[in-house]
Amino acid sequence: MIIEALSLFTAFCFGLSAVLIRRGMRDSTPMTGAIVGAGVQMVILAVILGRGSFAFDWVAVAFFAASGILSSTLGRITNYLSIQRLGVAVSASIIGSSPLFTALFAILFLGDDVSLPVMLGAVLIVGGVVITSFTGGGGRLGGMALLIPVVSAVFYGASSPTLKAGLRVLPEPILGAVVGSAASFLSYLLYLTASRELGQVKITRGCLPYFVGSGVVVSAAWVAMYTAMDLGSVSVVSVIVGANPLFSLLLSWLLLRNEKIGARTVAGCLAIVAGVTVVTLF
Repeated sequence: MIIEALSLFTAFCFGLSAVLIRRGMRDSTPMTGAIVGAGVQMVILAVILGRGSFAFDWVAVAFFAASGILSSTLGRITNYLSIQRLGVAVSASIIGSSPLFTALFAILFLGDDVSLPVMLGAVLIVGGVVITSFTGGGGRLGGMALLIPVVSAVFYGASSPTLKAGLRVLPEPILGAVVGSAASFLSYLLYLTASRELGQVKITRGCLPYFVGSGVVVSAAWVAMYTAMDLGSVSVVSVIVGANPLFSLLLSWLLLRNEKIGARTVAGCLAIVAGVTVVTLF
C-alpha cells in the first residue's frame, strides 16, 4: 500500500498547490506563480539531493529532463492556451483525460500490463473530473481549438512513462526530481523570454508567500511521486495522482470558501473517490 499512499499524498499536495496558486493570483499572475513555484521547487530538491549520495547516468538524465519539460513546460503552456481559447471548465474536462493517455503510453512503450481495475479506475476518475469541471460555460468552442487541450493531455500523459523509462535506467528518484524540475524551470523561463511574456511576471509582497508555499508543497509531491513511480506501476500511480482535482476542490471550499458544492460537484467527487478506491483495493 506504500505506492498507493505516496500517490494519494502526491494528489493531495497538487490539490493544495492549486489552492495556494489561486490565492496568490489575487495579487499577481499565473505566469508568476508558475515561475516562482518552479524556482523554489528546483532549489529545495537540489538541497535534498546534495545531502546524500547518488549514481549518475546521462541516458537517465535525458529521460528525467524530457519528463519535466513534457509536464511542467509543454503541458503547462498548452494548458494556459487552452484556458485562453476555451475557458477553464472545458479545458479542465479535456485535460483531465491525461491518465488515460498515460495508461496507453505505458502499454505501448513500457510494456506495462494494465489491469482491468486500473482502467476502470482511470475511467471513473476522468469521468469525475469532467463532471466536476464542465458546467456548460466557458470559451468559444472551435474544431481546431479543441485540439489544444487534447495536446496538453497528451503531454501530461507522456510525462510519467518517460519518467519511468528513466527510473528503469537509473533508480534515483530524487535525482530525477531535481533534473526534471531544473529542466522545466529553465525551459519555461526560456519560453517566457522568447515569447516576450517575461513582463507578466509580477512578484508582490501579497503573492510571494503563497507562490513559495506552492513550490514547497510541489517539492514534497515530486519526491513522493518519483518514489512511487520507482517502486510501482506508472499506470497505478498516474491514475491515483489524477484525482488531485478532488483535493483542490475540497481544500478550496475549506480554505477559500469560494467553491459552490452542488449536485454535479458531489457526483463528480464520488466518481473520483470510487476510481481511487478501485485502483487502491483491487
